Amino acid sequence: MLLLTGAFVVSFAVAAVTGASSVSVSMAPAVGANSTGVLRGAFLVGLVGFVGAVAQGTAVTRGVGTEIVSGPVSFEMGTIALIVIGLYVGLGIYFEHSIPVAFSTFGAIAGVGLAAGYSPNLDYWSLTVTSWIASGIAAVFVAYGLVTLIRRYVPVSDRMDRWVENAVLFGGIVFSFIGGGSQVGLAVGPLVGTVSDLGVGILPLIAFGGLGIMVGAWTKSPVMLQAVGRQYASLGQRTSLAVLLTAIPMVQIIANTLGVPISYNHIIINSIAGCGFAGAGAGVDTRKYAGTLVSWLLTLLGSTGTAYLLYIASQHVR
Repeated sequence: MLLLTGAFVVSFAVAAVTGASSVSVSMAPAVGANSTGVLRGAFLVGLVGFVGAVAQGTAVTRGVGTEIVSGPVSFEMGTIALIVIGLYVGLGIYFEHSIPVAFSTFGAIAGVGLAAGYSPNLDYWSLTVTSWIASGIAAVFVAYGLVTLIRRYVPVSDRMDRWVENAVLFGGIVFSFIGGGSQVGLAVGPLVGTVSDLGVGILPLIAFGGLGIMVGAWTKSPVMLQAVGRQYASLGQRTSLAVLLTAIPMVQIIANTLGVPISYNHIIINSIAGCGFAGAGAGVDTRKYAGTLVSWLLTLLGSTGTAYLLYIASQHVR
């Protein structure tokens, strides 16, 4: 019972961190564009993120919990995976570095599954890896095209500035809804097998994760919104709109339609890079951009290896 409680506590904590960091980024362009205040933005992220989690969280939750490896993810496996996810998320917070929860979640489940003797679900792995690579490349080119079109065809005037400002706010609300659905499964997906064994349906588990996202957004996202909002303010309203228009359909299709865990940061950073290549904002620091991509790959490989070794070790101490 104590271990079960601990697993759910870690899951809730991961959901809260996701709500405070990943999902809250949805509203950062609106905050940076002065379309909404920080506290109002945090409230909207939490509320809309919770609704999005309950409405659309099933796809990624099932994907994480049942599709990565060939066998069922037991309570022990799910608990170890959550510990690894929490470890990598904690390292990201400590070193103030962006750690994609999607990569650490996929790696952690893959690691415990392989250690348990399961085989990888190659169809799902190929779909996931293809989606990650294709979305990153597509985000650069789509954002490049969109920001070029917006700058060329949306005139600079008080009326159009207000329209862009409102569009950025609406986009932030939509992105928060999509974000709740796409991110909740990263925190609760490892426990799908556990709640199934307990005779509980998947919807209460998703609602539990959605509550974690809401609590995280309401308590911790104001700091994140202020910091990231300042970055978007330096990009400008039109560039922020291009980033949102690029990211919204990609996250919706990949996560909430295909059921593939996707990182917010992966899509957004590549979208910002595309705008930078088009000459919008402050340009692209190619060295920092390359370093970010390498850190994501290391997160995926590291979480897989860490989970594998922890599961093997747990079998020897029985």
